Amino acid sequence: MKKFSLMAAVIVVSFIIQTSLFNFFNIFGTLPNLSLILLVIFAMMTDGITGGILGIITGVMYDAMIYDVFGVYTLAYFFIGSVIGTFNDDMLRENYASYITVTAVSTVVMHLLIYLILFFLRYRVENAGGIISNILVETVFNTVLVIFVNKLVIKIFNKFNVK
Repeated sequence: MKKFSLMAAVIVVSFIIQTSLFNFFNIFGTLPNLSLILLVIFAMMTDGITGGILGIITGVMYDAMIYDVFGVYTLAYFFIGSVIGTFNDDMLRENYASYITVTAVSTVVMHLLIYLILFFLRYRVENAGGIISNILVETVFNTVLVIFVNKLVIKIFNKFNVK
């Protein structure tokens, strides 16, 4: 319970940081997705149920604050957290290449899921072809940032004596 509470608190704090401070780090019109990075790290540390619950928490925050169609990010983050959490035993968590790969794939999958959900809701998605370059830049940002965030998460967990 202490581990889950710490994970949820870190995700909430990262969401606040991302929506307030990360706007100053706008490079090529793209921002790194700190919440997705933390969701990937925490889902790799836990199981599918905890990853899914953390995905729901992250998605509800995004839907409530940012997006005008409620449930899109909740569904996407839930799917990503639960799938990564389900297959976490098959991943080599000591190697940063696995974190980089999973973060890159989950960034692309998140944008694809959001596009598909909005498409089937008959939302206006005809300009989606123009954002592929932004998705690639965000994928690069997330893959670079996951290494530093993972080290910071390990330090936070060690400081609070959580395994």
